[in-house]
Amino acid sequence: MPIRDAALLLLGHGSTLNADSSAPTYQHAEEIRRRNVFAEVHVAFWKEEPNFRQALRQTSRRQVYVVPNFISSGYFTEQIIPRELGLSGPVTRLEDRDIFYCEPVGLNPAMTEALLRRAGEVVAASREKIPDPAKSACLFICGHGTSLNDNSTKIIHEQAEIIRARGLYADCQPVLMEQRPFVKDWRALTDCPDVIVVPFFISDGLHSFEDIPVLLGLTHNIKEQGFTNPHCEKERRLWYATAIGTEAFVADVILAQVRQFQNEHSKTRNASDAMAEGPSIADELFEFMEASPSPWKLGELVVRPAHDDSFHILHQDDLECDPASLRCLQSLEDLRELIRLDREGNFRPLRAAPNLRRGWLLHAPDSNSLQMALDYLTPAGLANWKLWRQGTLLATPWRETAGRQSGRFRIVREIDDAAIQELVEKHCEHGCLKKRLWAPAAQAVEALPNEIPLLCPEACNFLVGKAREKLKGVDEA
Repeated sequence: MPIRDAALLLLGHGSTLNADSSAPTYQHAEEIRRRNVFAEVHVAFWKEEPNFRQALRQTSRRQVYVVPNFISSGYFTEQIIPRELGLSGPVTRLEDRDIFYCEPVGLNPAMTEALLRRAGEVVAASREKIPDPAKSACLFICGHGTSLNDNSTKIIHEQAEIIRARGLYADCQPVLMEQRPFVKDWRALTDCPDVIVVPFFISDGLHSFEDIPVLLGLTHNIKEQGFTNPHCEKERRLWYATAIGTEAFVADVILAQVRQFQNEHSKTRNASDAMAEGPSIADELFEFMEASPSPWKLGELVVRPAHDDSFHILHQDDLECDPASLRCLQSLEDLRELIRLDREGNFRPLRAAPNLRRGWLLHAPDSNSLQMALDYLTPAGLANWKLWRQGTLLATPWRETAGRQSGRFRIVREIDDAAIQELVEKHCEHGCLKKRLWAPAAQAVEALPNEIPLLCPEACNFLVGKAREKLKGVDEA
C-alpha cells in the first residue's frame, strides 16, 4: 500500500498544566499534513486529549504509521505507548489493520546537528560572545532522567559523547534533572568559564521554562519573568537555550523515521494491502448531517451548511450574530490558538469545558476538513461518537484507568469510589460537557436528532491529576 494511502499518528507527551507542551507535536503534524505525504495525519498525547487509548480510533485507514515525538527510547516508547495502543512489536496486526511502530524522533542522527545549531544560536544571539569555545566552553546536554527505564538517558549520553569527540567545545557532558549527573551540580561538573545548556526536550514546557532554570539557579520562570543571556556568576558565564524539538526541521525527522521503518521492514507482507478502506469518520458525519435537521450541535459548537456543500463552524452563542462581525479563522493554527486558552486567558486543558471563547467563524470546504476542525475542537469526539453509534464504544471503569497510572500518579489507585464521586461533582458536572460512560460515575446518553453527544469513555488525565491532588495536596502535586 502506498504511503499516501496510509495514516500517520504522531504521539506526544502533552500536559494538563502547560499550554506549550503539545504545540510542537501539533506544528509538525500540520506541516506534514500540508505536504500531502499521508492520506491522514493525527496526533495523540499521554497527558492531553486525544489520549493514547483513543489514538487509533481517529482513522479507519488500513495502515497506520506511529511515530513517537519523544527524545529517547525508554519508559514511554517501550512500555506506555505499546500498552495503550495494544502494540506487540514494530508491526502489529489489530483486527483488519497494520500498525507500524517507528523509532522516536530523538534517535535520529540529525539531532546531533540540531543540538550544535541551538548551542551556536543562543550564543550568537547574545551581546557577549565566546571567542574560542574549543578552549573555554562546556556544552551541557540536559535531559530528564528516570529510574523507570535505563534506555531513557542512553541517547543523551551518546549525543554528549559524539559532540565531545568533535572537539568543537572544551567539554561536552550530559546532565539530568532527576538522575546523576544532576543539572543542579553544573558548577562542580566543569571548570570551564563559559557554559552552554541546551535542553534535549521536545517542547518548551514546564521543564525548560521553570524546572531547569530553577535547578541552574537562574530564575523561577523564564517565560513569565524573562531571561537575558548570558547569566553571569562570579567569573563564569552561562547561556541557556530553548528546547530543540520546537525546530521546524523535526517534521523532516519524523518522515525520516518513517522511511527508516520502511527500509528495515521492506519484506513485511501486509494483508491490509488488498483490503478496501472501511467507512471513514467523515463518511459517518456526512451521513448523519444528511439525515438530520440543521444546524447541528456538538458541545458549545454549532455546524451549519454554507454554500457549495461547505460548512460553517461557530460558537452556539454567536448563532444569531451577523457573520461579518465574527473573526474568520484562516487555518488550523488559528483554531489551535483559539482553543488553547479560555475566556479569562488561562490554559484550557479540557477541550469539552464550557469556556470556549466566542466571536469567531471557521469555514470548512468539505466534510474531511470539517472533521479535521472538529477533531481540534473536540479531540476524538467524532471517533468516540462513531463507535457509540455503532454500539462498539467500550467504557473503561475508573479502577482500570487508575491501575494503568504509573510514577507519581500511581497513588490514585488508592482513592475510593466516594472520593471519585466528589471529584466528579466538583470538576465534571459543571466543568465538562461530556457524558460519562465509565463506572462509578456513568450517565445516560440521549440521542437527539441534530446533536452529536460528546462522550467520555474513561476518566481523563485532568481528573486523574485532581485525584492525585486530593490524596497528596495541591501544593505537593
